[in-house]
Amino acid sequence: MPKALRNLCVNHFLGWLSFEGMLLFYTDFMGEVVFQGDPKAPHTSEAYQKYNSGVTMGCWGMCIYAFSAAFYSAILEKLEDCLSVRTLYFIAYLSFGLGTGLATLSRNLYVVLSLCTTYGILFSTLCTLPYSLLCDYYQSKKFAGSSADGTRRGMGMDISLLSCQYFLAQILVSLVLGPLTSAVGSANGVMYFSSLVSFLGCLYSSLCVTYEIPTGETADEEHQPLLLNV
Repeated sequence: MPKALRNLCVNHFLGWLSFEGMLLFYTDFMGEVVFQGDPKAPHTSEAYQKYNSGVTMGCWGMCIYAFSAAFYSAILEKLEDCLSVRTLYFIAYLSFGLGTGLATLSRNLYVVLSLCTTYGILFSTLCTLPYSLLCDYYQSKKFAGSSADGTRRGMGMDISLLSCQYFLAQILVSLVLGPLTSAVGSANGVMYFSSLVSFLGCLYSSLCVTYEIPTGETADEEHQPLLLNV
């Protein structure tokens, strides 16, 4: 596997790892942390009713995230005209890390719900930019190889390598976050985990991911500037 593709896969894995943790436990976070409910309380108790109200409000938060993902996807092509892919990656990971981190610090319902917009930014980015970068990689003979000497790479295989990072992240989330939640005692630990992994992805996307492979066979790796039209 070429180094550029390996780094892109690792970065993609970090993105899905942070996102899936938040997605699976967000309604629990709203019910237990924001609304101060208790899912283990008797069903007729006030604590259990608070938890149910929090879960319901968490579903509305997921609606906000879905709308923000749709909106960001619609304007992403326009953003690529004035910002580099590196910058868009950085913005997505940074906003998600701040969104999940700040959500654990606030108990204001409107603040927590408004932070759901940052989740849509990362989701849209993960579904778009890695595959766009992979297509750019294939413009390079150094990456794509040659049919003449049998080194030609298959784009379908590379797309599947990228896509499987989603499932690898799900496996790790299912193995790790359950015990983490039990150890911390609430879904707060999951949000901290998602925030930290997102910040790690922010650094990795800035320092390790290759954004441009020269078309020549012997040229060194180049990186895009943060702003294209400067």
